[in-house]
Amino acid sequence: MPEFDDTYRWLVDGLPARLREPAERLPWTLGLTPSPERPWSDFVRLHPNRELPLYAAQAPGGGLGLSADDLGPFLRAHHLGAFAWLVRDRLEDEQVAGDEQLLELADLFEERWREAIVDGTGKVVLAETLFRRATIRWQRGTRAEKEVLARGSMRAPIYAAIVREKLGWIATPSQALLQVSADPHRLTPFLHAHDLYLCGLQVIDDVIDADEDRVLRGASVPGALGCSPGALVRAAPKLVRRAAATAAAGGFGWFATWLDAFAGAISSWRLAGDGLGDELDAIGIAGEIEEAIVHGADIAAARPSAAPATASIPA
Repeated sequence: MPEFDDTYRWLVDGLPARLREPAERLPWTLGLTPSPERPWSDFVRLHPNRELPLYAAQAPGGGLGLSADDLGPFLRAHHLGAFAWLVRDRLEDEQVAGDEQLLELADLFEERWREAIVDGTGKVVLAETLFRRATIRWQRGTRAEKEVLARGSMRAPIYAAIVREKLGWIATPSQALLQVSADPHRLTPFLHAHDLYLCGLQVIDDVIDADEDRVLRGASVPGALGCSPGALVRAAPKLVRRAAATAAAGGFGWFATWLDAFAGAISSWRLAGDGLGDELDAIGIAGEIEEAIVHGADIAAARPSAAPATASIPA
């Protein structure tokens, strides 16, 4: 089965010669690695972020639900999606200066992403539908982020909605895998578990980026939510534990085990402040986010007052 960096090597080798050198140093150009020679895996380190379709491919009985050869295109699509959408995201957030080469690379990466989903599913229409959906959601999420974070206030359900919209592309190959599987009804619990996990990662990222967000976006996410950074940090393991329970209930034991271990690893993170108040706020925030994910919060509801998450996630 393809490994993350191996997929990128394969991708670069297939590019036009004039694009291979800029592609080689792309993670560094995007500000994701400390030097030009470092690989993508230096930035994308958590196993589900690298190999999510492997977790989606677990059969209800506990084993792998398809052969390694059949799983390969979905893993490759997952890797290719990361390369494509991280370029788009960094350009959209103006974290890197755009040029014709970067835009061309993003277009080529997206094309290979769609091709890999077709290779896995054998369904061109499904691949195109999923691509359009991911694109529309990403555009809607990024637009809402810019519009509402500047207002400086939001509710937790809107935060959840924008994280899901902006980062929904991550699970697209896994969604394709489950939609053509023998048990497509398992798609919903898997996506709910993944969304909860993403929100758990995002709240950590938003605490880390709080000072930068205040300067560049007008408000930090903790400030816009009306809570302390300490409360948002405490919400992270609660969300990841709910992700683990949701994955377990859906029959995704490998994902549940990893999520439970990760929740344990981050549960000791604490910031100075009002411990009891932060804990109570965290319980409320995590509960509202879970409710929004299970019942599908709508970004349109954010118009009166709200603000979203930042785009990047701890990898």
